[in-house]
Order: sequence, then structure tokens, then C-alpha cells
Amino acid sequence: MSKSVKLYQFSRKVHKWSGLILSVFFMFIAVTGLVLVYMIPFGVADELRTGKESSPDQAIPMEKVVSIAASEGLPGTDSVDDIFRIEYRPSANVYQVRFNNSQGVQIDASTGKVLSTNPDYSTFLITLHDGSFFGNWYRYTILTMTGLALILLSFSGYYMFGFPLYKRLMAKRKTRDSEI
Repeated sequence: MSKSVKLYQFSRKVHKWSGLILSVFFMFIAVTGLVLVYMIPFGVADELRTGKESSPDQAIPMEKVVSIAASEGLPGTDSVDDIFRIEYRPSANVYQVRFNNSQGVQIDASTGKVLSTNPDYSTFLITLHDGSFFGNWYRYTILTMTGLALILLSFSGYYMFGFPLYKRLMAKRKTRDSEI
């Protein structure tokens, strides 16, 4: 058996088994990614509200944003330590305060008025999707192996697609050359 045929057969085995084993991780990443893309229509995230129109230099100070969010009395949001992230959205003139327990508060950046206090699971979904929910060991081992395997699957797939085409072309060329 020629080296190219052996390489082709080896490529098929690697492609099949790495694809089967890692398909679980591919599906997990794909499903969480799709939910992230469609999180507002699915009701997973709170739609961004719009605050009173003003310039960013008229925004209320961060200390006031923290005190407003903490004073909302949301379940499991007893202190400033419960805040996961604060985002300022200049296009909507809104602060989005996200708590560790998937609670969210949207505050008008110029008036300090609370616009929404709906649950927001986008932070949880993001941490699932990027692997940080499971810890750095998952992110730097499983996701690295998954990414490298996807590259390997791509190259082995290209090879498995291209090798038969190459062989057919060479066979046609050989028959054409022998006819001449």
C-alpha cells in the first residue's frame, strides 16, 4: 500500500474518532452560542432600555450607580460585593448593573432613574460559553484541545475531500497521456 493511501486511511480514522469524541464540546459551544445570539427573543436577557438623551459627561457618578443598584432590594443582592459587572451604554445612555445571581438593573445614566430590574441570564450564558464557569482548567485544556481538534478536523477533512479528486485527476491524465 502506498504512503499516500496509508495517510488517507490514517486521516479518516483521526477525523472520525476526534470528531466523535469532541462533538460533545462542539455541540455545547454551538448551543450556548446560539442561545447568546437569540437571548433577547428567547427571554433570557432583558432588552436594553433607553435613557434620557444627554452627553456622556453628564452621566451620574459610579458611586451613585452602585448605591442605586444596591438599594433596589433584589433577592441575593445585599452588598456591593454581589455586583459582577457594570456596563455603560452611551448609545442608550444607560448603565447596566449585573449581579452575580443573574439579577440585572438598568439605570438612566443622566437622571439615575431605574428603568428595569428584570433577571438577566446573559452573564451566566457567557461564562458557560467561554468556559469560565467551569474554571481556568476547562478553558485552557478542554477548549484548547477542542480548538486544536477543530483545526485538525478541518485539515483532515480537506485532505479526505482533496485526495480522491487528486487521484482521479492523475488517473485521467495518465489515460490521456497513454492514448497519445
